[in-house]
Amino acid sequence: MKVASIFILSALALLSLAGNTTANLVGKKANCNDAVMGCPRIYDPVCGNDGVTYSSECVLCFENRKRQVPVLIKSYGPC
Repeated sequence: MKVASIFILSALALLSLAGNTTANLVGKKANCNDAVMGCPRIYDPVCGNDGVTYSSECVLCFENRKRQVPVLIKSYGPC
């Protein structure tokens, strides 16, 4: 019984740490639709890995169309 408890606690600890693996990544690629010609005027800010707050993921996509190297999403919300 003691061995099973230790095993379960170890498994829970590993699973809780596994959820934090994306925190150290540089960023997430924006979900872009190239067919869209404009963005809705909804403020849902994202922080780019360039340190700039974009008013929405769609605005970040339009900015990426102009760039050679795309900006990734560092976090959701303002920088």
